[in-house]
Amino acid sequence: MTASHLKQFTHSGIAPRKVPLGADQRLLLLQKLQGHLDIKVLFEVYAREVEKQIDIGRIIWEHDEISNIIRRGEQHTFRQTFAIKFNKQPLGVLQYSTPYKLDPDEISLLHTYHKLLAGPLTNAVEYTRVKNMALLDGLTGLHNRTSFEQDLQHAVAVCERQNIGLVMMMFDMDNFKQVNDNYGHLDGDKVLRRFSLLVKEAVRGSDRCYRLGGDEFAVLLQPAGDDSVANVTDRVKHLVANDRLLSAHDISASVGYAQYRKGDNSVSLYERADQSMYRQKRAR
Repeated sequence: MTASHLKQFTHSGIAPRKVPLGADQRLLLLQKLQGHLDIKVLFEVYAREVEKQIDIGRIIWEHDEISNIIRRGEQHTFRQTFAIKFNKQPLGVLQYSTPYKLDPDEISLLHTYHKLLAGPLTNAVEYTRVKNMALLDGLTGLHNRTSFEQDLQHAVAVCERQNIGLVMMMFDMDNFKQVNDNYGHLDGDKVLRRFSLLVKEAVRGSDRCYRLGGDEFAVLLQPAGDDSVANVTDRVKHLVANDRLLSAHDISASVGYAQYRKGDNSVSLYERADQSMYRQKRAR
């Protein structure tokens, strides 16, 4: 019996009882879930299975203080939230929006679904964590060059479809070499970490920051307008000039940028930004 049929029974005054999943059904569902390490795909499969039993408008998964809409359906009045755990390890909470209040049988059924979901979700979360670590710079926590190259290609592709603007900015720390030479690499690492925090503070939360290597950093601004470069440049220079650690080492920043033009690819955009930065560096 489908969820829509069950809803008709409910509205007609008949209260259908949800039959617990049998052993064969649980095994089949577990097999469907276990085959996916992509969290988005895993939840798509999960949502389709739940919808066969319960009329659900929207499902939201909250994990690590981030809300993820699993099913973008109608937001109904009734909401029920469940904590998900695997071997006592928290996996966030699932919130269901339904057109009616869930009865005890439906809640019991969801608990069964959650037990089946928890193991595959643990694997998917861990896979995503390890995958993301491969795209992060170990010293600063910013995205690394591999991530930058992937994101730049994607950002250019978006510009080819939509007129939303893209600016690539590059930053090179002036006088950084003398920090390593005079004070050692431990102090140099502190300066790199501090500079990375200030660059991240100077941009929007939706903009991505990267350490490309050494003392070279990049930012992708999208969407971006004509005033984006000036705004970010002013903020970075102000933050650097007023930072006690960086000022003590006489650190400043050379800035270069390139704005997307029709026909650009990731290479041409990078080369213009790189040349722009080194022109400024030579002029200092």
